[in-house]
Amino acid sequence: MDARKVGKRIQEVRKQRGLTQSEFSQMVDLSTKYISNIECGFKMPKLNTFVAISNALQCDANLLLSDVLDVATGQESGLISKKLLSLPVDEQRRILRVIDVMIDESAGK
Repeated sequence: MDARKVGKRIQEVRKQRGLTQSEFSQMVDLSTKYISNIECGFKMPKLNTFVAISNALQCDANLLLSDVLDVATGQESGLISKKLLSLPVDEQRRILRVIDVMIDESAGK
């Protein structure tokens, strides 16, 4: 697994959330240096740490792994998630309602 790609994605989402490394490290109870090492690709977090990171960033773990997943649906949903994250919550909900309608129509409901 490419730790640099995972670290870069974590950094992107952290910045989208408006968090400094220091603020983020406090949220996940890790040192700022360790967060820096993850974001630079020098360290790959263990599973429990990765889950804590995903939860603290309030994002789907697939988004953080989207650059290293071989499964196309994981990458596509990760890209959609990334775009949605950049929007205000009300706008995210509006777009999700549109997607729900489109899915229902595709399923023939």
